[in-house]
Amino acid sequence: MQKTCKIKGSLTLPVEAGHEQLVEDLADLWGADALRDSDGTSLPESLARKDYSVYSTICLVRADQDWPKKHPETLPQKFLMSEPVTALGSDLEIDPLAGYFTQKYRIDDMHDPHEWWQVFDRTTGCEIPPEHWSYDAASNKVILKNIKKYHSYTVNFLIYQIWDSTSMYNHLVNKWDIDPIVSTDPYHEDARRHLMKYFDDWLDKHSHTDVVRLTTLAYHFVLDSDQSGRDKYRDWMGYMDTVSIEALQDFERRYGYRMTSEDFVNKGFYNATHCVPSRKYLDWMEFIHDFVIEFGRELVEKIHARGKKAAIFQGDHWIGVEPYSEKYQQMGIDINVGACEDGVALRRLADSPWEEVKEIRLYPYFFPDTFYPGANPTEESLSNWVKIRRAMLRKPIDRIGYGGYLSLTEQFPDFVSHIQSICDEFREIKSKTNGTPAYSAPITVAILNAWGGLRSWINSFGRDQKFYDKRPDVIAVAGSNLLESLAGLPMNVKFISFTDVIEQGISNDIDVIINDGEADSSWSGGQYWTDPRVIEAIRTWISDGGGFIGCRDASAIDYQGRYFQLADVLGLDKEIGHSVMTAAQRYNRVEDHFILDDNFSEFNFDADRTYVYPCNASTEILKTGESGLHVHLACNSFAKGRSVYFSSLPYSHANSRLLLRSIFWAAGKERDLCKWFSSNLHTECAAFLTENQIAVVNNSGHEQKTIVFSDSSRKFELLLKPYELRWIDCYSDGGK
Repeated sequence: MQKTCKIKGSLTLPVEAGHEQLVEDLADLWGADALRDSDGTSLPESLARKDYSVYSTICLVRADQDWPKKHPETLPQKFLMSEPVTALGSDLEIDPLAGYFTQKYRIDDMHDPHEWWQVFDRTTGCEIPPEHWSYDAASNKVILKNIKKYHSYTVNFLIYQIWDSTSMYNHLVNKWDIDPIVSTDPYHEDARRHLMKYFDDWLDKHSHTDVVRLTTLAYHFVLDSDQSGRDKYRDWMGYMDTVSIEALQDFERRYGYRMTSEDFVNKGFYNATHCVPSRKYLDWMEFIHDFVIEFGRELVEKIHARGKKAAIFQGDHWIGVEPYSEKYQQMGIDINVGACEDGVALRRLADSPWEEVKEIRLYPYFFPDTFYPGANPTEESLSNWVKIRRAMLRKPIDRIGYGGYLSLTEQFPDFVSHIQSICDEFREIKSKTNGTPAYSAPITVAILNAWGGLRSWINSFGRDQKFYDKRPDVIAVAGSNLLESLAGLPMNVKFISFTDVIEQGISNDIDVIINDGEADSSWSGGQYWTDPRVIEAIRTWISDGGGFIGCRDASAIDYQGRYFQLADVLGLDKEIGHSVMTAAQRYNRVEDHFILDDNFSEFNFDADRTYVYPCNASTEILKTGESGLHVHLACNSFAKGRSVYFSSLPYSHANSRLLLRSIFWAAGKERDLCKWFSSNLHTECAAFLTENQIAVVNNSGHEQKTIVFSDSSRKFELLLKPYELRWIDCYSDGGK
C-alpha cells in the first residue's frame, strides 16, 4: 500500500465486512472522511468506532421483507402491454406475460380485469369491448371472441412486481444467493404506517449514524425484463412503476377523470421520457410527486429529530423526487447524491437550484461486472473523470464517493493509484476555487424542449441508442450528445419548455436557443412546432437579434409542406420523401468562417447522408457529407438574428469546440471568445477571478501545447502532460 494521503476529506467510501483493514488502508490512502454501507454490505462495529462520519444506507421500501410477503396487495404494480399477436381466425388466446421475465411479475388477479385492463385491435387502434374478451386465471390467458381475422391484438394488463429491479440486477450480475428482494408501495396507508414504525426502530438501532442515506424513497425507475432476464425496456425518468388501484382512485377524485391503462402503456411506448408528454401523464406525475414529497418530508423530519442529516440518492427508487421542482425543497434534504459518469451527470446535480451538499458517486461501481480478470477499470474511470472534471470546473460540487466492494480493487494496483490521483485532484479543485464560480462569457443559452427545467441535463437519446451494446447500470449515450459538449463550456445554461414560451415568452436574458432532438420526440418538440404561438414567438425573438442552434431534427414535423418548421430561420429543410422531384437551392459553400477558425482536422457528425439541403441561396454551407451534397453544418442570417445547424453532434474535443464557436457566432459575440480561452481544442481553461486562479486542463492522453488568453491582450504558452490539470495565477506569465 502506498503512503497515507496528507490532505483528507470530501470523500465517502463503502465498507466491507471481513476486509476492515483494507477499508482503513484505502481510506487513509485516498483521504476518506466518511464511510457508508453499500448493497450487500454492513458497517463493522470496529469501523463504526473510528474517526469517520458514518453514512447508513436504507431503501425503506425494500428494507423489511416480511411485511410485503405477508401483505402481497402492497407490492408495487404497473400496467404492461402484451406482445402483439395476429389473429388467424375469429378467436384468439393471448398469454399476457409471453416475452416477459415471469420470475419478476405476477398478474394481478385481485382486481377485476374488465375494470382496469384494456384489449386493443392495434390494426385499427380501437379498443375491444369487454364483452368480446375474458381472462382465464387458471391458464393466465386472455381469450378473445368474434374478432377480425389477420388483425393484430394486444392486452394492457395489471401486474404485481414480485422481484425488485435492483435486487434482480444484483442476483444476476453479482451472483447474490439470498432470496429475491421485494418492495412495498408506501401509497397504501397501512403499508406507510408500517414503514414509518420500521424506520423509527431502524433509527434507534443506528445511533452511530451521522447521515441517513435514503436510496431513494418510493418508486423504482422503469426497468422491465424479457424472458431471459435481460433489459426489455428501461427509462430512468419514467413513472410506469407508480401505479396502484388506490392511487388511481384517489387521482380520479382529485382531477375529475380516470387514468386508463392505455394512458400508461401508450401503444407500447410507455410514455418514455423521449415521448412528448400528454396532459394526462403530466397530471399523473404531479399527483405522484406530491405524494413522494410528503412521504419524504416525513422521513426527513424523523431523521432531523434524531440529530442526523438526511441524504438522498438519485437512483433506484427515485421516481417522484424531481429535484428541479419547486416542491422538492419542502423535504428538507441536507445532502443530494447523484451517480456520475460524465459531464452531463455532474451538471445535473451541480445545477440543481437548492442549497444542499452535493455529492457525486463515481463510476465504475466496485462490482464484478467491471472488476474481473483481464478488465481495465482504470480506463473507464479516466474516461469518465476527464469529462466530469471539465464540467466540475464550470459548476462545483462538494463531495465525491464510491460504492460496492472495496476488496475487488486489490487485484488492480494501477486503479488504486489512479483513484488516489482523482481524490487529490478533486480536493485541489475545491481548495483552489473555494467554491466560487468560474468566469462565464456574457452568453446565456437556453435548451428548448417539451420538458423544460424539470428535465435539466437529461440526455436526449436518439435512434442510435437502440443499437448500442452497453453495460446497463451506466447511462451512456450513442450518437449525438450535444449536452456533453455543452457541459464544460464557459456560459450560463438554462432549460425552457414550449409551454414556457407560450405562457411567458422568451426571457430577455437569453442569447441563444438550442433545439436538439429527433423528430416527434420530447427533445425536438413534435406537435408543439405546429402551434403558431410557438413559431411566432421564436421567429420574432430571432429576428430581433437572437441566436438559434438546431441539431438533428430541430423544429421538425411534417406540416404544411415543410419538415423543419423553422426552415426560413435555418435556411435548410430535410427530405423525407415528399418533395423528391423539387430541386434544392444551389449550395453556397463557405470555407472561411469564424465557426471553423480553429484548425479543425476532423469532424464527427456520425453519418454521411443527412438528406438536409439548403432552401435559400444565401444559406452558408460549412460542411457536408462525403458526397458533398448532404448538409452537416450550416449557418444562416434571419433579419437581425443568426442560426446554426448541426446534423448531429457526438461528443468529442473538436465537436465541443465547434459548439463553443457556434454559440458565440449565433449570439453575435465573436469578440468575446478569446477571454480566458485556451487555443488548443484538446485543452480548456477556467478562470476563477476572485481567487486569482486559472485551471488549464489537457483532456487528451497526449502532450499538448496551448496558448492561454487572459481578458486583455495578454497571453502565454503552456506545455501540458497527458490529462494534466495545471493551476496558474490569473495574471502570471504561465509559470515561465
